[in-house]
Amino acid sequence: MSEIRELLNIGGGQFVSRMETSPGVKAAYRLLFEGQVDEAEARFRRLVAENGKDAEALAGLAICVAEEGGRFVTAEKLAQMAVRIAKRSPAGYLALGFINMRASRIEEGYGYLMKAQNLAPEDPRLKAGLVWYQQERPPVIVDLAREHPVNKALGAARDFLDSPAKRAAAAIAVGVGISLTRALFA
Repeated sequence: MSEIRELLNIGGGQFVSRMETSPGVKAAYRLLFEGQVDEAEARFRRLVAENGKDAEALAGLAICVAEEGGRFVTAEKLAQMAVRIAKRSPAGYLALGFINMRASRIEEGYGYLMKAQNLAPEDPRLKAGLVWYQQERPPVIVDLAREHPVNKALGAARDFLDSPAKRAAAAIAVGVGISLTRALFA
């Protein structure tokens, strides 16, 4: 089963209905998530033929191209075109995130997901991509099982420190701790 189809279960199956896009694009995504990649690709191609400036349709087509045949170079070009057309839309970045993760470039995919998050933190596709990223991301200590208590603890710390704001808060907490320690032992 493809990873993209598994993402449909995130959000209780209401994934597509929560997307903010045209009914035609929603219908094409629904086909994609139901595993009908060829039909979804055909629908996305029709949408792009009707309107070559539809970034959502281009991004969906890019995902189909990567999903069906693993044509990552072509898929990446389509997604980059979606980004150029609509720089303030998360669609192209989400597609680039999916394509890179599908091509086993996990960290590059995560970078694109973070760009999409800056644009649309509530987009349901983003949550799905981040869940997939967490599943694919290697454990902190590769020689230990992902579920080992040490890996779980280190993974939680890594996840916490992924955010610049949380890194800053941790640095402040360490600084305060050092200051208090110096004050106590001075």
